[in-house]
Amino acid sequence: MIHIITTISNALTSLGASVLIPIFIFILCMVFGAGLKKAVMAGLTFGAAYIGLNLVIGLMISTVNPMVEIMVEQWGLKNDILDVGWAVGSAIAYSTTCGALVIVVSLGVNILMLATKTTKTLNVDIWNFWNHAFTASVVYIISGNLIIGLIAGAIHAAFCLVMADRTAARVQEFYQVPGVSIPHGWAVTSIPIIAGVNWVLDRIPVVKDINWDEKHIQEKWGIFGSPLILGTILGLVLGLLSGYWTDIPLLLSSAISIGTVMMIIPKFIALFMESLSVVSDVARKFMKAHFGDREFYVGLDSAILIGHPTTVAAGIILIPVTLILAVILPVNRVLPFGDLASLAYFVALVPCLSKGNLFRSLICGIVIMSVVMLICTGFGSSMTTMAVTAGYAIPEGAVDITALSAGNWLTWILSKFAGIF
Repeated sequence: MIHIITTISNALTSLGASVLIPIFIFILCMVFGAGLKKAVMAGLTFGAAYIGLNLVIGLMISTVNPMVEIMVEQWGLKNDILDVGWAVGSAIAYSTTCGALVIVVSLGVNILMLATKTTKTLNVDIWNFWNHAFTASVVYIISGNLIIGLIAGAIHAAFCLVMADRTAARVQEFYQVPGVSIPHGWAVTSIPIIAGVNWVLDRIPVVKDINWDEKHIQEKWGIFGSPLILGTILGLVLGLLSGYWTDIPLLLSSAISIGTVMMIIPKFIALFMESLSVVSDVARKFMKAHFGDREFYVGLDSAILIGHPTTVAAGIILIPVTLILAVILPVNRVLPFGDLASLAYFVALVPCLSKGNLFRSLICGIVIMSVVMLICTGFGSSMTTMAVTAGYAIPEGAVDITALSAGNWLTWILSKFAGIF
């Protein structure tokens, strides 16, 4: 039975998010009575938007990664736990028996919580169940008990749904995405950190009044506040930090590429909204007809949030900041690399919880990345053990591997409890 479930889980994850999520969007639309034409268009539009968004993010990664390599080398970073990035991390998380079973467990938790009215979110972001799978796998390795590992994965899934519900209203209002919530396995664990940082900043004179929101930036910075210009300037700064002044054409093309990313991402986010408006409308009518106006959210990847200029700007600025943190943080062993170009995901929920304030996004980002690296250091060899079991070759020069996107405090707490058993 376990073998059959594992095979099905592996088959689903092998489809990739750009196929898997549109299929679920299509199924949802059909269940809610949207009709075949609307359901097909909603699913395909979502898939097209997801692929387009990833193409743009791929441009940013291919532009930024060479800069990161140069900065790591020039700054002499020698930390011995290498960040291999979320793509490798997700594949490794699903590679264990416990991790492969998590898709079924997480779906079961979601259905149970919907049935008991303990959540309003139907999480269709199945690909990102890898975060639950990582939690389950780490706990499984530490405890040696499959059941305890799956319970840990279930707790993570339930936590994500609760946090998604609690932030849904602010996400919908700030990003103009009706009927959506964000149960992304890593993003939601940033919420308590963001709340804590905002609580502290609200009590510091002068600092509490600093507000670099989008309107302020555009009004005070003029043309330099537009996403295209701001992104290009940030690209220039990042290029100069990487020593690109010796190759002016490369410096300029890299800067324009980053400016392009900041300008184009919102266009693909609009396609997401086009698809989700169909789901939202038919779901609302269905719930009103069958459940008396019961409110209901479609749970999605935090990728739909990163188009905001504040988020992209914070993500780019945090790249050199995170490398500096890697040097100065006590006991940190992590060498940031694979996930550095994706730092916008780590602060995806900050703007809506901080009223679009870039200053607060940066402060929250510094705290978040500090916590992430210390937690990844605390996990030590956990991901390495999973990787070796899955046949992954450890990069030369690294004692252990990790992924910044696996630096989840909830996983760390559950792993400490697992050590008791």
